Amino acid sequence: MPKIEQKSPLNKKRYFFVIGFISAVFLVYVSRLVDWQIINYEYYKARANNVNTYSITTDPVRGEILDCNGKGLAVNATGYRVILDRLNIKRDSENKFILKMISILEGLKCPWIDMLPVEVKNDEFVFLEDKKSQIAQLKRFLEFNVDVDAPQCMEKLIKRYKCTDFSNDEKRKICSVRYNMDRISGYKSKITPYILAENITPEAMSIISELSVKLGGGVKIETSLIRQYINGTVAPHIVGHVGQMSSEEYEKYKDKNYSIDAIIGKTGIENALEDELRGKSGKRMVQLSRSGSLVGVSEVEENVPGHTVFLTIDSELQEVANRSLEENIEKASKMGVTDCKSGAAVVLDVSDFSVLAAATFPSYNLSELFTDPGYYPKLAADSESTPLLNRAFNGAFAPGSVYKPLAACAGLQENVITPDDTVNCNGRYTYYKGYTLRCMGHHGNAKLKFALSKSCNVYFAEVGRRLGANLLATYANKFGIGVKTGLEIYENKGIVAGPEHSKAVGSKWYESGSSQAAIGQSDNMITPLQLAAYTATIASGGNRYKTHLVKKITNYMKSDIIAEKKAEFIESCGISEENINIVKECMREVVLSGTARDFSNFDPPIAAKTGTAENPMGSDHTTFIRFAPYDNPKIAVSVVIANGKYGTISKNVAKDILNQYFKNQGS
Repeated sequence: MPKIEQKSPLNKKRYFFVIGFISAVFLVYVSRLVDWQIINYEYYKARANNVNTYSITTDPVRGEILDCNGKGLAVNATGYRVILDRLNIKRDSENKFILKMISILEGLKCPWIDMLPVEVKNDEFVFLEDKKSQIAQLKRFLEFNVDVDAPQCMEKLIKRYKCTDFSNDEKRKICSVRYNMDRISGYKSKITPYILAENITPEAMSIISELSVKLGGGVKIETSLIRQYINGTVAPHIVGHVGQMSSEEYEKYKDKNYSIDAIIGKTGIENALEDELRGKSGKRMVQLSRSGSLVGVSEVEENVPGHTVFLTIDSELQEVANRSLEENIEKASKMGVTDCKSGAAVVLDVSDFSVLAAATFPSYNLSELFTDPGYYPKLAADSESTPLLNRAFNGAFAPGSVYKPLAACAGLQENVITPDDTVNCNGRYTYYKGYTLRCMGHHGNAKLKFALSKSCNVYFAEVGRRLGANLLATYANKFGIGVKTGLEIYENKGIVAGPEHSKAVGSKWYESGSSQAAIGQSDNMITPLQLAAYTATIASGGNRYKTHLVKKITNYMKSDIIAEKKAEFIESCGISEENINIVKECMREVVLSGTARDFSNFDPPIAAKTGTAENPMGSDHTTFIRFAPYDNPKIAVSVVIANGKYGTISKNVAKDILNQYFKNQGS
């Protein structure tokens, strides 16, 4: 018979102890819940209501801008900024604390953020003359409904911020910082960390970090990402720059969760692709007690970095175009053409009309915008050389004879000429009564190929007369002239000569204008970008695509493609393949025996057209278009030299561009 094992008294005690302990813990929890939810419900409700919760928006990391090969154009670099933590600054000493920090920054030669449009002159407050938008914003902030002066605005600020016992210069500094705090954060200004200075020097960072302990936590140094433009002279007009938004811009962006002091794209791709580059803001919850002490901080929603944008621009090709423009314009000046001071060049990929390079001169350095406060005002005030003007996309010029291939295409398609028709050139075109159009030579009975290679004005004046300006303008639009070409950033529409334009501007149209228009004169004003698009349309067999600067868009880490730009067909130019090929052959003849024969041995073979546009205000403009290789076009190039006078100037720029491109292609 098996033995029955008996539990010892010790085991029984342990068993009852565990049961008792669990029951006691359970009873404690139940009693606390009863206390919180029933007995002292009103007390704990009041205590909970004694905590205020605020939501603070955190800005995301801005996406970067790279060239077609991934080389940085606008990137993020690590910097340091000075943060005022108002939760750790005593309210009764805040003004003195602000002055102390400004004094430290000024002693270290680090600029602090100063947005108050008021200065002290002869111990008096006056508005800054060039800050009209900021002055209007200040008046709205102070709720002034009538026109008031600077002393009245300052009086209200001084009273608001309780800084009467300071000098006028000190009052202005205190009011500037505290006004900007309130302007940015409103009723949350007491809990929102305030950026007093951006991108301070490493030396300043070290000194202020040491002082922060002595200053009781009211100031701290944070690392931040700052916009850095790698070689700011490469493509400043295209890349563009960022800056703090204006009050007008805030009205546009406020519904997209932007703070009033947000950094946004101001020009170029930085502006055009703001939505892609910006990213998504995050949220942070801050809890404060009624007395103002910090209860807790929690990250509710992390910000999402912006996308990275790859441009179609090839930095190396762009640099060559920039350098060649500058060198050849200086060369023209040395040759005695003293008014030759500007120009532009554009390179398009014939397969999809992507912009490989777009140089403009004079230009500027993006990097200096952020290191020299007086640099931008100086650029903006330069009305003579206008370095801020992107001549490649927005400069409009009379094209001269580079317009003749267009007239040839239209003439052939409309059957007003054939390749074998002749027009007699004796040096003057006198069809119109009282008007004579001169030619640079006496070409005799000229056919199309000869006329284009020698750039005969008489031949193409007759083509223009037969076509008429309206029909010629219609074809011009199909080739991308007189219309926007599709670029992501701003571009000039240009002008196509004809009765419609004359009517629009209130001038009289003369029939002789049709002949003038056909040789690239009259009212024709075309951008270098349009000239390149027109050339690429011929090279592609008559198909026109949207020009574009964006190659692809990826996530911030460049690991995933968000969007990739493909060739976007716009329209056919309406010229048959046979007629397009005839004009291509004519442009090849320009190189073999005509006005561009200095390129006859260029490898690979090219097709081109030279141009000289009359300029009654100074030296003639010189223009040049070409595509290469002739038998399998890869790129189209346009060059315009304002007041260049000598065709060799624009040809030299094109030659440098082609040499660089085909060197990289291994051809």
